[in-house]
Amino acid sequence: MDTQKRYSALFWFLLANFLLTLFIASPYLGFAPDSPSIVEWLYSRTAFVSNFAMLYLLLMIVLIGITFTVPSLLFLQLISGSFLSLFNIILLIDTVIFKLYRFHINSLVWNILITEGSSDSVILGKSTFITFGISSALILSFEIGIHFLITRFLSKKISNKNGILRLSSFALFCLVINIIDKGTYAYADLTNKTYITRYDKLFPLYQPLTIKRLAKDQWGYDVNREFEFQQIKSAGILNYPLSELKFDNDGEKPNIVLIVIDSWRYDMMNPKVSPNIYAFSKNSLIFDNHYSGGNSTRFGIFSMFYGIYGTYWHTVLSERKEPIFMQTMRKMDYDFGVWSSTQLTFPEFRKTAFIGISDQITDQIEGDKAKERDPQHPALFDKWLDTRDEKQPFFAFLFLDAPHEPYSYPDDFIRFEPSVNEINYMNLDKKSDLVPFMNHYRNAVYFDDFVTGQLLDILHDRKLMDNTIIIITGDHGAEFYERGFWGHNSSFSPEQVKVPFIMHLPGEVSKKYNQLTSHCDLVPTLFEIMGCTSAFNQYSIGRSMLSDTLQPRKFLVSSSWSESAIISNKATLVFSTESHNIGTFEIRDENYELIPNSQYTDIFKSSEVVKVLYDMGRFLK
Repeated sequence: MDTQKRYSALFWFLLANFLLTLFIASPYLGFAPDSPSIVEWLYSRTAFVSNFAMLYLLLMIVLIGITFTVPSLLFLQLISGSFLSLFNIILLIDTVIFKLYRFHINSLVWNILITEGSSDSVILGKSTFITFGISSALILSFEIGIHFLITRFLSKKISNKNGILRLSSFALFCLVINIIDKGTYAYADLTNKTYITRYDKLFPLYQPLTIKRLAKDQWGYDVNREFEFQQIKSAGILNYPLSELKFDNDGEKPNIVLIVIDSWRYDMMNPKVSPNIYAFSKNSLIFDNHYSGGNSTRFGIFSMFYGIYGTYWHTVLSERKEPIFMQTMRKMDYDFGVWSSTQLTFPEFRKTAFIGISDQITDQIEGDKAKERDPQHPALFDKWLDTRDEKQPFFAFLFLDAPHEPYSYPDDFIRFEPSVNEINYMNLDKKSDLVPFMNHYRNAVYFDDFVTGQLLDILHDRKLMDNTIIIITGDHGAEFYERGFWGHNSSFSPEQVKVPFIMHLPGEVSKKYNQLTSHCDLVPTLFEIMGCTSAFNQYSIGRSMLSDTLQPRKFLVSSSWSESAIISNKATLVFSTESHNIGTFEIRDENYELIPNSQYTDIFKSSEVVKVLYDMGRFLK
């Protein structure tokens, strides 16, 4: 058959299917925030078309290769028809998933759909299946009808010409609209235009473009200009909190000091490595089975301040949404002091957790390493206490960084030997002698324990212990190949996500808790003390850590950039939260050893997994 005729057939087929795809995907636009301006309305529609134009550009490249090698038009129609029928049916399924849970198909959704017994928890009903069957039949009928019309249309010689030109024009359209979309997003992200950036999770497989590093390194642009932040006029995609919170007038307004030690894992809270904190814990509440909301700083800190899963990070950042915890304290006239040995621009906590108090942040402490910056925290904190009005309650956040790779501490704190001076990652593997590396890490923890002891001494000397809640914890842990992984952000092993959690409550006697607790529980616990009468589920996925009436939870969730894990005392279920990585799904036992995926229904009930899916979309409209 004439090559131009085959390319012409492919063009008309792609064009017809592109319009069908936009029709099937149109329900996503129903979840877009109200557009108060024509600019935002135009961008949302441009991004909508651009997203699927990019997918069709990739499909076109594949189909052009098939068209070039397959001479039979009938066979070409069969292959391309099957290909795009499947694409549109999967898209139809994704629109239904998005309506239910406000996120797209991922590995957890996929396993629920294909696992026997999941129908006991996910009851769609006969009408749903009938409607889906009819819709799928209509898609297949559309493909057959389009191919029939294209065959008739191409019988006219005038329609056989310029097939390559038509395909080139379609490709040019896809490229141009993507350039407009990605360019607009990059500019909006650079200038904090949240009414644009909040769309990045609305459409399936959407890929936003950011140029912050380029703008900073090549153009000298200040990418962290919080003073330009303005609250978006419309409500946005987030629905957080679900209702306005109410507080009892008799509730307390205690001072709150939150000390977070980077990479401080659960078994490092002992009299040898953390002697000052260990001594302090003897008169505090100790949570022995506590997990971070993430295996990295970004998601660990996020879960602490927002009380929700790390899967919300991207949407919160795109909308620059302040945590209800910080917002509530600002309304209660709290004083704020934030000190960090690492800049809070990456991860972007200045644009999330601390967006409402940018003037109270000190995150450019002098010194090249944590061993020079961490020791300055006590003096900075003490000086700040001198300047504030003692009649007002205060919130202080101190972030110590010495135990984060590559580890940093003065020579005076070399307590554990043998120890290395630096880490050569080129020569590091599971067979290496890991004792020196572990001791290197222990020395750094030991150093920050000393700094923490100085902070506690300041609070004690100023007689603030009687009206101050003091919390000491880690943002995440650190692994040394105990479970086959290194460092953090690489797995959800206990060494990477289980952390110490010590809480001093004025007037409370020492007590040890063994039930599963999470960083997501911090805000509900503090709000309960502060007299919040609203239900926990209105603003958090967590709950009070102090309640004796609640049933012990069976599992909790920890997240990373594109994966999450459901963690119980018996096993860990790791799954991808991204559609493009639908194959990532694994089950690990209590020792974090892989076990067959088929066993996950023996460990995790379908109702529990569905609850996680629901909670991942609960605070989205």
